[in-house]
Amino acid sequence: MSQNSSEVGAVRAAERALYDAMIAVDLGALEEILSADLSYIHSTAVAEGKAEYLERVKARHYDYSSIESRDVTIRIRDDLAVMDGTLDMGVATAGGPDLMMKLLFVLIWTKQDGRWRLSLRQSTNAGAV
Repeated sequence: MSQNSSEVGAVRAAERALYDAMIAVDLGALEEILSADLSYIHSTAVAEGKAEYLERVKARHYDYSSIESRDVTIRIRDDLAVMDGTLDMGVATAGGPDLMMKLLFVLIWTKQDGRWRLSLRQSTNAGAV
C-alpha cells in the first residue's frame, strides 16, 4: 500500500476542485475531473454516467450551494484511491428548495494521464445537518 502524503494531498485537491466546479457549474473543469467511465450514484439511488450528469448540471437540475467533506479517510494503491467520509451538501434539485443534507460518501479516483479523475461516486443520506 502506498500512502504517499503528496498523493493524498493531490486526491484531496482533486476532491476540492470537484466540489468547487459543481458549485460554480464549471463544465470545463468537471469535464477534466470526471473520468469518461464515471458512475455517479446519488443518495436518491439515481445513477448517471458522465454525459448525463454533465447535462443535468448544465441545465441546473442540480443547484449546489455548498459542499464540505469531513471525517475523510483516503487509501491509495498504485493508481487507485478510495476516499470515504461524511459530506455536508446544500443542493436544490429540479428547481426545488435548497436542502442541507448530511451524506456518507465513497469516491473512487483513478490516476489517468498523471491526474486523479473521479470514476465512481456513491452516497447515502445520513439525515439532516
